[in-house]
Amino acid sequence: MAINGFNAVTKSPVNPYTIRPKNLVQYTAFNGVTDFSQIGQFTMYEKGYQMLAVLEMPRFMTMLAENDDSAALLVNNFRHILETEFKGLDGLPDTTGDTGMQISDGINEQNMIGKVSRDTSITISSEFYEKIGSPITKFCEYYLTGIKDPMTQARTYHGLIKYGAIEPSYENEVFTFLYVATDSTMLRVEKAWLLCNCQLTKADTSIYNGNRSDIGTNQTVNLEWTAFPITGYEVDKAAKRLLQNRTGVEYSYNASTKTSNFNVLTENDVLSLDSYDHKYGIFDSESGAANQTLIDLANETSDRKFLHNN
Repeated sequence: MAINGFNAVTKSPVNPYTIRPKNLVQYTAFNGVTDFSQIGQFTMYEKGYQMLAVLEMPRFMTMLAENDDSAALLVNNFRHILETEFKGLDGLPDTTGDTGMQISDGINEQNMIGKVSRDTSITISSEFYEKIGSPITKFCEYYLTGIKDPMTQARTYHGLIKYGAIEPSYENEVFTFLYVATDSTMLRVEKAWLLCNCQLTKADTSIYNGNRSDIGTNQTVNLEWTAFPITGYEVDKAAKRLLQNRTGVEYSYNASTKTSNFNVLTENDVLSLDSYDHKYGIFDSESGAANQTLIDLANETSDRKFLHNN
């Protein structure tokens, strides 16, 4: 029954900012004789791509970076690695029903859902390759020891508090991330989470353990964060805009024609989805890896006469 004045799209996970599920009630699926000629009914959920946007760095770390070149190197490198070398994360919460409500006649018993919950105190983790000079590990150690000195347990912010530059407060110590899971096209949002009040919980300094047999091997580090997760309509809306900005393509769904629409906004993609179109650094005159001879040859437009034509 239709309810006047009620617009379900504002309260549903099926919204204009994520992929709209197919209408599967028109198919036979596996009921009786499977109609494989209607292959569209079996378009499966595929693991796509995961992206992370750093919306906010800890305030005390950015203030240190503004006043010290070494701190700036750590902060800028760390943010760059988080966004551009992100491969995914573990730890997002499930939504669960607690069947703690019981109906009983003294002999028989029926359990019913009495509470629906989602963990809001989660730990997420992601793996990255450590680089020469240990920029990830050094950042994590600098961050943690600024919050509390490991020997005295004093909150110092590495001198910012002592000199009156900033007040000690949780709000100055947290990251804010936007996590986006896309489909296999990398153009459409499947699900998004806003991860608030994120704090690193470990500096993986154990990577320096080793013996002679480890010589010549690379090293990964596992970053662990505590976080408060938020999901919903507004988060999906922000995720769609983020994806649009990174790909230069706007996605929309036409409900009347039941088709997906893609609008190319700019050819200057941040993400090169087709590797044939990617301009590697050696071709880019603004890159430190540029090869000028190669750039000149690629941009050559004159009718060059080669020796065998003379």
